[in-house]
Amino acid sequence: MRDPYAVLGVRRSAGPDEIKAAWRSLAKSLHPDRNQNDPEANTRFAEIGQAYQLLKDPERRYRYDMERRAAEERRKRSASEKPQQNQRANRPGGASERAAPDAASAAAGAFGNLFRKFTAPPPTEKAPDMAVDAWVTIEAIFKGESPQVTLPDGRSLRVPLPETVRDGALVRVPAQGHKIAGMQRGDVVATIRIRPHKLFRFSGSDLHVDLAVDIENAVLGCETIVDTPDGPMRITVPEWTGSNRTLPVRGKGLPKANGERGELYAEVRVMLWDHPDDKVKDLMRSMREGLFL
Repeated sequence: MRDPYAVLGVRRSAGPDEIKAAWRSLAKSLHPDRNQNDPEANTRFAEIGQAYQLLKDPERRYRYDMERRAAEERRKRSASEKPQQNQRANRPGGASERAAPDAASAAAGAFGNLFRKFTAPPPTEKAPDMAVDAWVTIEAIFKGESPQVTLPDGRSLRVPLPETVRDGALVRVPAQGHKIAGMQRGDVVATIRIRPHKLFRFSGSDLHVDLAVDIENAVLGCETIVDTPDGPMRITVPEWTGSNRTLPVRGKGLPKANGERGELYAEVRVMLWDHPDDKVKDLMRSMREGLFL
């Protein structure tokens, strides 16, 4: 095994970001799928993966560097002792030259052992996640229907609804993302997107709906019907209720954790009658102009 720094082509003083960038660049260019005619592609791809696993771990990298320096010191001492060994070998009765190991071969063997020691067994690097949008209707949410998405690679996948449903919620589906040989498969990360509804608007786990009230009932108060996801529901409009007043309907919003639900807010819209009423017009005119009939 080669020196991991040489495998990734980085300096021994390289920082984590530089090491990661070098690995990503090599992983793309040496990926077996891009080098199908190269019988050594898998070997080279695995080698850069092992080198990255060693160097990205601060503790393993530190231990490797310490042992590498110790091995280099041993190599230097071996090289300095070689002339003395040769002199002794040439003397009558001296040791044979074959007993003196080649210093370069010994050093190479030491580095190979070091690399194997710190890369076996290496933790598996995870392939990138796959990001998608999962569109769902309000009706499907209340039926508990999981949205189906088409992934970039053409596969279809059902995305489970989260316990708390809201627009923008993230759902992680393990081991369904990008697949790269020699790496742990990535996840699918789906962003829940709620389709616009003809009646309801959503804000987090709450819903909003317009409630039309004619002017007479807005002034005097009344009971009326409001649309909810569970069907029409009777509510009370207090007297003297103006437009844009919000009437809360508890527990009629989107599903939340622990079986709870958000709120439904009925936003009052005061409406005039379909046809003008002369008596009302006279009353409003007298109030505006200060005349009393």
